Amino acid sequence: MAAAALLSAPILIAATDRTVDAERTGALATTGLALLGVGLPIVSSLLAQIDWASATALRYGVMPSRPETRLREPKTLVRPLAYSVVMLTLGGAIAVSGLLVVVGSMVALFSPYLALTGDTAVIGPITVTTVVQSLVAAIVGAVLLSLLVWASPLLARAHVRLVQQVLTRPEQWLRHDLTATEQSRARLVRSFDVERRRIERDLHDAVQPQLLSVSMTLGLALAAIPEGVPGRDDIVRAQQQARKTLDDLRRVVRNIHPQVLIDHGLGSAVREIGDNFSIPVMVDDRLVPRLPADVETNLYFCVSELLSNVVKHSAATRADVILHRPTPNQVRICVHDNGCGGAGARSREYGGLSGISDRLASLDGTLTVDSPFGGPTCITVAIPNTRMV
Repeated sequence: MAAAALLSAPILIAATDRTVDAERTGALATTGLALLGVGLPIVSSLLAQIDWASATALRYGVMPSRPETRLREPKTLVRPLAYSVVMLTLGGAIAVSGLLVVVGSMVALFSPYLALTGDTAVIGPITVTTVVQSLVAAIVGAVLLSLLVWASPLLARAHVRLVQQVLTRPEQWLRHDLTATEQSRARLVRSFDVERRRIERDLHDAVQPQLLSVSMTLGLALAAIPEGVPGRDDIVRAQQQARKTLDDLRRVVRNIHPQVLIDHGLGSAVREIGDNFSIPVMVDDRLVPRLPADVETNLYFCVSELLSNVVKHSAATRADVILHRPTPNQVRICVHDNGCGGAGARSREYGGLSGISDRLASLDGTLTVDSPFGGPTCITVAIPNTRMV
């Protein structure tokens, strides 16, 4: 309000001072309009930035990006100017009213002292002269101050909503909500990865040793029982079943989160996948340095699913996997096979490629399928490389 009054001072002088001649009046009005035209956008921009920062602090940072104002782009000044008009009118009325309530209440609180000393207290149109009147005025002043303190958080919240409504463009809130959703989704994926590792560790450190102990105990029992003794064949079968269960458990543990992925990275883990298939899988790993653990885990399961699809559906005789960075800001994985093609032509909901797309969505990644009927097939996974270790 002070800045607006200072900028419009020449206009006020020209409008109220009757001793100024016509030429000076025109000059003052022109100067005032020029000051308002240049200074008001600057003041409005500063006011918008300051109040935006205050509203963000009250909302604990849950606000879209800060409003950008550029003097060369008039459209960016519309919202700050509108906000300044609201603050000069409605905000000014509230501020002046609150100031009058505070001053009047403070005078009312001190009115008993003034009445006892023989003085009078003037509170607006009311004059307090007696002790009884001063006590009533002090009680009313205390109540008004208490109400003002109680209403202050409500006024602050209303101010925050005003900032949001006037200064925020709709696309800013949409972008903010999308960013929050992406961050939440990434946190969920990371939490799933942590839980997966915990399950893998529990199975590896607790269940596997127990099954191994059972198998060794059965072996010792077999060594102590001679051939031909009734019941020995049952122990043999029990030991074989324990070994088979242990092998199955190791395979499950390896599929949950392979140790080679933790120790040696994505390229080595993909090579281990290829060694388990019936067709040759060539892996070209150019990812240096390594990616973050959660990114490696998601890409590992994507490649595992793609190679499984190659073996199950493509009738290919070989497959190639290329892991590289075409640009510093992107990671790309290409899975190529010489099979019959047609990948994704009969894609079903919740199918393999849909699951891969869901995994990549948490990393802002994309899945590109190039698979004409008759082959060959090339499926490309690309993610932005925003973090490295």
